[in-house]
Amino acid sequence: MWTRDTAPPSPGVLSPATERATLVLAPNANAWTFEGTNTWVLAEPGSDVCAVIDPGPDDDAHLAAILAAAGTRRVVEVWVTHAHSDHSELARRLAAVTGATLRAANRRLSDRPFADDELIGIGALEVRALWTPGHTGDSFCFSLPAEGSVLTGDTVLGRGSPIVEPGRLGEFFASLDRLSEVLAASGSVLLPGHGPALPDPLPELERRRQARMRRLDQVAQAMADGIDEPEALVDLMYPGLAPDLRDAARISVEASIAHVHTTAHPVPT
Repeated sequence: MWTRDTAPPSPGVLSPATERATLVLAPNANAWTFEGTNTWVLAEPGSDVCAVIDPGPDDDAHLAAILAAAGTRRVVEVWVTHAHSDHSELARRLAAVTGATLRAANRRLSDRPFADDELIGIGALEVRALWTPGHTGDSFCFSLPAEGSVLTGDTVLGRGSPIVEPGRLGEFFASLDRLSEVLAASGSVLLPGHGPALPDPLPELERRRQARMRRLDQVAQAMADGIDEPEALVDLMYPGLAPDLRDAARISVEASIAHVHTTAHPVPT
């Protein structure tokens, strides 16, 4: 399993993470995607069918790697955690090649949206769909009750904090709460959409919450001091930020501004 203590796999190299989940790292590394998009192949041990989660970029080599990961198993489901192109671009092509059903919450990708708390069978494998808005309004995570793992898309990354759409920061905190509840009983590992697996899930979720709260406190304090323009807040909070990450920082700041305005977030003392 790829964790923070081990080297990432090379793109296209199959990397088993759990008994039921295999990682195929996509070749689309950049400042926003880290090493690339994590494509997951899910199957019950010994099954002749599987599902592919977040097929990633429309790339011939990556398509071939996904099919190699499936092996002799038939791909019967193709799912995307949310509609951003680094997760969904290959989805239609993969579904067409394999004859699989394509599912997504976003109706531009699929006319079979997930239902919150839906239990889905992939052969003998049971998967629970969890609506976890925040990063986007169409974000879903997928829990594998048999082993306690959760595929988190961009709701929880292998490191750092995801972008949260302005107006959805409250939803994001609620989604972290929900994941904590799901994982409290028998959670084993978080399998994110980018970055390494997180084998100690509950403390990781709390760290993500506290990091976001610290940023929110910083924005609230800056706004109380009269600094309320997004670009000025980016300059204040992210000194020395690489230019290709500035848009991401601005979106996160805008989400914090919206949250402060709508919740009367207290200024830290």
